[in-house]
Amino acid sequence: MTTPSARSNFYRLSRPLLLGIMTSLLGIGGGIVPDFTQPPNSFLNSAARAEEFTDPDLRNYAAALMEIEPIRQSALAQVSKANSGGTLPNLVCNQPSTMDMLNSDAKSLFVKYCNQCESIAASKGLSIDRFNQITQAVRSNPQLQTRVRSFMN
Repeated sequence: MTTPSARSNFYRLSRPLLLGIMTSLLGIGGGIVPDFTQPPNSFLNSAARAEEFTDPDLRNYAAALMEIEPIRQSALAQVSKANSGGTLPNLVCNQPSTMDMLNSDAKSLFVKYCNQCESIAASKGLSIDRFNQITQAVRSNPQLQTRVRSFMN
């Protein structure tokens, strides 16, 4: 049984993690997180697809995001440092041309990061295609974002 003080500490300590995860969701929109995206779909398609995501899908997606976020932060810092501290372009894992501005060391680090993200998604029972479908839908559907957030608590 937890004491009120322990519960309070838990919530106080978990807020930064939740903030980081939400930042990760926004990062996905910016293409910083492994964005193995497909062409954008219309709002109606996104809304229809949101209905096809089961709670287990979204729970696994949320778990993958929570595991990816600290790796993403570390990887971006390493890639930036390896790239002489320069401004990073909008890096997207499945779009190699986004890495054209990176030197070979930075490219290698980013590819390693993308491979890690794909492995994490797979370890959570999500193919990279399914992960991408959810990512696309989350970007454009606030209700789906709320559902994903509910699995991050």
